Amino acid sequence: VGLCGTKLGCGEGGCGACTVMISKYDPFRKKILHHTANACLFPVCALHHVAVTTVEGIGNTKSRLHPAQERIAKSHGSQCGFCTPGIVMSMYTLLRNNPEPRMEDIEDAFQGNLCRCTGYRPILEGYRTFAKDMNCCGRVANGTGCCRSGKENTVNGGCCGGKANGPGCCMNGKEDSTMTSSSLFNSSEFQPLDPTQEPIFPPELMTQSNKQQKQMCFKGERVMWIQPTTLNELVALKSQYPNAKLVVGNTEVGIEMRLKNLLYPVIIAPAWIPEMNAVQHTETGVTIGAACTLKSVEEVMRKAVADLPPYKTEIFQAVLEQLRWFAGPQIRNVAAIGGNIMTASPISDLNPVLMASGSKLTLVSKEGKRTVTMDEKFFTGYRKTIVKPEEVLLSVEIPYSKKGEYFSAFKQASRREDDIAIVTCGLRVLFQDGTSRVKEIKLSYGGMAPTTVLALKTCKELTGRDWNEKLLQDACRLLSGEMDLSPSAPGGMVDFRRTLTLSFFFKFYLTVLQKLSKSGTKTVCEPVPSNYISATELFHKDPIANAQLFQEVPKGQAVEDMVGRPLVHVSAAKQASGEAVYCDDIPHYENELYLTLVTSTKAHAKILSVDASEAQSVPGFVCFVSAKDVPGSNVTGIANDETVFAKDVVTCVGHIIGAVLADTQEHSRRAAKAVKIKYEELQPIVTIQEAIEKQSFFKDIKRINKGDVKKGFEESDHILEGEMYLGGQEHFYLETHCTLAVPKGEDGEMELFVSTQNPMKTQEFAANALGVPSNRVVVRVKRMGGGFGGKETRSTILSSVVAVAAFKTGRAVRCMLDRDEDMLISGGRHPFLGRYKVGFMKNGKVKSLEVSYYSNGGNSVDLSHGVMDRALLHLDNSYN
Repeated sequence: VGLCGTKLGCGEGGCGACTVMISKYDPFRKKILHHTANACLFPVCALHHVAVTTVEGIGNTKSRLHPAQERIAKSHGSQCGFCTPGIVMSMYTLLRNNPEPRMEDIEDAFQGNLCRCTGYRPILEGYRTFAKDMNCCGRVANGTGCCRSGKENTVNGGCCGGKANGPGCCMNGKEDSTMTSSSLFNSSEFQPLDPTQEPIFPPELMTQSNKQQKQMCFKGERVMWIQPTTLNELVALKSQYPNAKLVVGNTEVGIEMRLKNLLYPVIIAPAWIPEMNAVQHTETGVTIGAACTLKSVEEVMRKAVADLPPYKTEIFQAVLEQLRWFAGPQIRNVAAIGGNIMTASPISDLNPVLMASGSKLTLVSKEGKRTVTMDEKFFTGYRKTIVKPEEVLLSVEIPYSKKGEYFSAFKQASRREDDIAIVTCGLRVLFQDGTSRVKEIKLSYGGMAPTTVLALKTCKELTGRDWNEKLLQDACRLLSGEMDLSPSAPGGMVDFRRTLTLSFFFKFYLTVLQKLSKSGTKTVCEPVPSNYISATELFHKDPIANAQLFQEVPKGQAVEDMVGRPLVHVSAAKQASGEAVYCDDIPHYENELYLTLVTSTKAHAKILSVDASEAQSVPGFVCFVSAKDVPGSNVTGIANDETVFAKDVVTCVGHIIGAVLADTQEHSRRAAKAVKIKYEELQPIVTIQEAIEKQSFFKDIKRINKGDVKKGFEESDHILEGEMYLGGQEHFYLETHCTLAVPKGEDGEMELFVSTQNPMKTQEFAANALGVPSNRVVVRVKRMGGGFGGKETRSTILSSVVAVAAFKTGRAVRCMLDRDEDMLISGGRHPFLGRYKVGFMKNGKVKSLEVSYYSNGGNSVDLSHGVMDRALLHLDNSYN
C-alpha cells in the first residue's frame, strides 16, 4: 500500500518504532476498543475484523498535522526521527482512549517505545501539554496561569520547576525580558485537541460483528493459519493437528519462527472464541479465559481490587504489580494470559505468581474437560508442561486470598520497564487464625532453573514456625541450598541470581511483618525497624521534573539571523507524520532483488566448503554471491585488513562469507539459512586477557611519556595499583544498516542509496570492489535513523557486498539488516582493560601515574587506533 511511515527497528516487539493503532469492536464487552500493537509481530491474518491506523492516517504536512504530531515536532522531540512515528502512535492511541490523560498515563504509554538520540525529556515536555495535571503557564511568561499572575506560594508544575518564584520563574524576570528563557517552544501556538474530529470506527466492521462468523483459513507456501469461531471447532482442529501452535498475540511464536528458525506448519488463532474470552467471578476466585489479553487481565484485576475487601485481593495486587513491568503496552495489549502460561518460560513474570497462589487451569479436548493445579508437577521440563498435545487451555482461575494470607511478587531485570526478568518470584504465606504461626507457605521462583520452581524443602521446614527473625535466618539458609545454580548455568550472573532469591524473601518477610503488625496480630518479633520500612514499599515513579535555561537572542536581532534561536528541526513535521523517506522507504525498482548475508558461525576457522545447492530449491532464489564474484579487489577496510567476502578463513562470528539473492526478503532469508558451510576450527582469541597472553596486538603501540615516573614513585608517600574493566557497547541506532544498489548499465556505473555517516568511504570501497574509478559510483544519503559513529565506517561492509551483487545480476539489489544481524556483523564500541599504578602524597596530591590501556579492537583495525588515541589523551581527565 506504500505506507512507509511505520518503521522497523528490531523485529521483535522491543523498540516500538513500528507501533500502530488497532481498533476493533469487542463483541464480548460490547464496545469499540483502541490499542497499540507492534506491527512487526502482528500477522496480517489476524487483522480480520479489525481496523489499523498508521501514522499516515492521522495527519500530514500537506493538509494538517494531528496535535500529537505537531507537538512532538515543535517541542524538538525528533532528531533522527526513526522512532518518532511509533511514539506519535502511542500518544495518539492514548488520546483516543483518554483525551485528558494524567502525566503518569503519558509516561506509561511510552514504556514500549525506545528513543536513542532525542532522549525522552523533550518528548515528554511536548506531550505534557496534553496532561490535565500539567498545571503550568504553558511556558508562556505572563500567560494564563503564569507564576506572575498568581500568588508566590502557588504550586506550579511549569516554568519554575514546580515552585512559584523559584529559579528561572517568570516572576524573577521583567515582563519584557528577553535574556533568559526556560522553554524552547510556545504552547499557545499549538492547535487544540478536538476528540470529535477523529476518524470514526468503520461501520462495516460494526455490522459484521452482529453476523454469524465462519471459520477462516489462510494458506501460505509453508504455513496454514486457521481462525475458528467456536470452541468445538477449536477442539476438533487441535485433535486433527495436535502439534499446531495456538496464537493470540504472536509475541512468542512470531519471534521463535524468525529468530530461532522454527517452522509451525499449522497455526490456530482462537482469539475470537467466546469461552476463551470470558471472565467469571466464582466463590473461590476469578476465572479468566485463556485468550484474554494481559491488558484485559489487568482491567479485571484492577476492578476486583477496587470492589473487594483488601484481604481477598492479595494475589490480584501481586498480579497487577507484575503486569506493571511486563513488557510494554504494545505487547500487553495483544499477548494472552494462556500464551504466557503455555510458553512455560523459566523467566515468566506471571507463572511464579500463579504457581504460588495455586491457580487452577481448565483444559479441554475431545475427551472432555479436566482441571489441573499449577504446582510443582505442572512444568515437566524446559518449556514443557503436563498439558497433552491435543488439549487446549480454556481458562485460568486465580483464587481469592483468605484472611491471614499475604502475597508478594517481585521481579528483577536489567531495567525496570519493558525488560525480561533475571529472577522473578511469587511468595505466599497463610497464618493460623489470629497468630503469626505459618499454616501454609509457597515460595515460587523463576530464573533459577529450566522451569518455574517451588522451594518445596524450604516451605516444608518453615510450615508451623513463628514469623520471626529465626525463621528469616533459617529461610535464607534453606533457600541458599535449594535455589542453587551451577557456575555454568545458562543466563550467567549466578551469584547475583542466588542473592536475589534471598533478598526477595527478605522483602517479603518485612512486608508480611508490617502487615501483621497493622492487623493487630500478636507476633513474637519486634516491629519493622524504621530504616527497613523502604524495603516494604512498592516502587512509585516521581513526577517528572527538569530545569532548562537558555539565553534568548537580544532585542533588535534581525529576523533572518537564526543564530541563537530555538529552531525546529527542518524535517521534524515530516518525521512526525511518517512522510520522511529513509533508505528502506525508497520505492522498489522493477525486478529488484533482496539480499541476505550468509555469515560465519565460528570465531576462527578455515572454510572447507560452501554448499548453496539446498538454497536453490527455495522459491524465488536467483543466485549466491561470494568472493569469486568480486570484479575488483576483495580487500577492503580502513587498514585494508578486511575482506568483502571471507575466502579461505573466517576471523570472527558474523564474518561475511556470501550472500543470497532472491525475489523477496522472506525467500532470501530462507535460502540464506539453507546454505551449508563446513569448517575446520582454529583456536580463537576472544578476550583482552587472551590477547595479552598471546601478544596479539595491532601495531604500533601508542605511548605518552611525561616527566620521570620512576622518581615520582620514589617520592610518593603512598602507591596504589589495580585494574579496571569497561565493557563494550552496541551503537544501537534505531535504523539498522541499509543499502540499495542500482546498476546504471553503462561503464560499471552504480548508484548507491545508503544509511551511512561516511558517503566518501562508501564510494571509495564500493568502487574498489567493483574495479571502477570512484567517479562511476554515486552515493546518496538523505537521512539516517541514527548513527552515533556506528555508521562511520562499518556501513561499508554491507554496501560493498550489495554493490557487488547488483553488478553480478545487473538488477537493483536491496538489503536492510535485521537487528540481530546488525549486532552480529557490525561491531561496536571497544571494551577496555586498564591497569594502573598511582603514587600520591599524604595530602592527596598525585605525584606519579603509570597506566596501561588495552582495548579489544576485534578482528580488524578499523578505527581502533583513533579510539586508543582518544582514550590516552583523555585519561587524566580534569587532573591535568
